[in-house]
Amino acid sequence: MGINQPMTIRIQKPAQSQSSRLLRRFVNDEDGGLIVMTLILLITMLLMGGMAVDFMRFESRRAELQSVADRAVLAAAELDQELDPQLVIDDMFEKTGYGDNILSTTIGGDSVTSRSISVSTNLDIDTFYLRLAGIDTLSVPAHSGAIEGVGNVEISLVLDISGSMGFDGTDADGNTVDRIDILQPAAKSFVTAMLTDELEDRVSISLVNYSENVNIGDYIFSKLTLQQPETWYEIPDDEFLPEDERVGGVTTNPSRCVDFNDDEFETTVFDTTRAYYQVETFDYTSSNRTSTITTPRCPTERAGDFEPQIVPLSQDLTELTDAIDSLEPTLNTAIHKGMKWGVSLLDPSMRPIFDDTTGEIDPVFAGTRPLDYTASSDGISTVKYVILMTDGNNVAGTRLDPSNYDSYEERAVFTQYPLQYWMRDRNWDDIEPQVTRPRDYEDLLYTKYSATDANTLLENICDEAKAQDIIIYTIAMGATSSQMQDCASSEAHYFNTQGGELEQIFADIAEQITQLRLSL
Repeated sequence: MGINQPMTIRIQKPAQSQSSRLLRRFVNDEDGGLIVMTLILLITMLLMGGMAVDFMRFESRRAELQSVADRAVLAAAELDQELDPQLVIDDMFEKTGYGDNILSTTIGGDSVTSRSISVSTNLDIDTFYLRLAGIDTLSVPAHSGAIEGVGNVEISLVLDISGSMGFDGTDADGNTVDRIDILQPAAKSFVTAMLTDELEDRVSISLVNYSENVNIGDYIFSKLTLQQPETWYEIPDDEFLPEDERVGGVTTNPSRCVDFNDDEFETTVFDTTRAYYQVETFDYTSSNRTSTITTPRCPTERAGDFEPQIVPLSQDLTELTDAIDSLEPTLNTAIHKGMKWGVSLLDPSMRPIFDDTTGEIDPVFAGTRPLDYTASSDGISTVKYVILMTDGNNVAGTRLDPSNYDSYEERAVFTQYPLQYWMRDRNWDDIEPQVTRPRDYEDLLYTKYSATDANTLLENICDEAKAQDIIIYTIAMGATSSQMQDCASSEAHYFNTQGGELEQIFADIAEQITQLRLSL
């Protein structure tokens, strides 16, 4: 019997060619993989770097073209030059090598009081590296416009006439003079610069003088509703007045100042519908123990002498300069009240108050100003400004408690007699009618707002004004003021001076208001 042997089957691999063996070895070999990736990244980086070069060239040429366009429109819009504006533009572009790049030019204005110029340009730049991404050229546009003069201008000139304006200051010649004597010529030069023949009927100025309160004058006062009506009492015998002062009657409150509520500093709108509280007439600071009030809490007009009341919407140079000349330092500082009235006189909500046919308001402006914040239907723009000046900081406001000012007898006494006369000197029996005899000032007076409160109210109304695009210039005289810095439209709109530069500051502001400016 035979023995079975296992069968061995040999499978012979097909012979591989040399090229196949080399290819297999190449596929299996991982050496050199990073080199390939590096080459890919390097090419990408070179492309991106090249793109950056192209974009840098683009930005450089764009800035250069924009600069040429800006300079061209500024030169062409200048009213003082008599050349054809189009020739000025063409010449500027030709001399800078961009003569073929002007797309369009627009020229407007009457060439007497205003001129507007706009120019559009374009430049194509060949690329070096972006063409690898299919971008052969980059288009460089530039557009610029300029206006000299403005459509309409409304200005509130808000001036500090507080007692510290009687302190020493230094004028432009280095002389020591009262601060008010530095302010007056500076403010008058500003008004003179703004009220030129070329700008007639286009510029209105409202003069607002503030100390502890703002005297709004008889005209505005007559348009308001009061919480307590002012009444003139006829007193035939004048028995409570000294013999040489008897005039036949006494008003219960001749004040022309009113109060704002705190929330009214959070809007530019002036409420013409509500009833306003009339600031009391009383004098608690006069050192003259006479029977005549000299420093009422509302700055009071003295005919031909002191005229602190608001001058609204005026283009009468004589009226404004005479009013500025009459100003005198008095009382404490309430910057927020001056600013609130300055802003109110720019807000269209006050227009009904100035709808006047009696001649109290300039007929050109009566019933039309303050203008709307936006451009009028004919496209003429209106620019509104507040120039706010102070020489100090807000001070707490002291007032007579309303409970001590709610009867005829009390009003009659406070209107005629300073507290120094009838209270400190105990002249109880020398006056009629009789009033309750207080033990001390604290029984009569109260603090209506603190300095901190006043600063907050100032900040609020400044913010609201800027939100309406009212341009605010602020001037601090004698000391720096963070409140004034914050109120200004920008750091460039804030000025600080010891007095010597004040007239130049006002001149600079006037120039900036009327100057040539880029519009786009």
